[in-house]
Amino acid sequence: GAFAVVAECVPATVGAALSRALAVPCVGIGAGPGCDGQVLVYSDLLGSLAHPHHASHVPRFCRVFAEVGKESRRGLAAFRDAVRTGAFPSDEYSPYAMSDAEAARFAASLARDADRRREDSDEVRRRHIADDEYEIAKLY
Repeated sequence: GAFAVVAECVPATVGAALSRALAVPCVGIGAGPGCDGQVLVYSDLLGSLAHPHHASHVPRFCRVFAEVGKESRRGLAAFRDAVRTGAFPSDEYSPYAMSDAEAARFAASLARDADRRREDSDEVRRRHIADDEYEIAKLY
């Protein structure tokens, strides 16, 4: 089983459809605002190629040349707030598209097994929660 799905670099309509169709959360990375959650690569989000050191964990032999940690926390908080308010991702950051014909084939594919997915959804969710030894499902 799965406790979540990540949809990466897909049209926003696909991300939203996955979120509606799946019994587990669908987290998007370049998959539009209709996903259950959003994620970005930490270094991409912060515009940084180096992982920042937290001040209390910097070895004594290391000189700190910048306070990247403070700016990282500010950037992560801004990302969190933008996702919570729905300001991110917007259409500007959902650039993936599909033709009308491809969208129709995608919709038909979803419709073929929609009834079965709906019937199975509650049972799958109950099984995931019952088997969730580390209570990960409670995070969502």
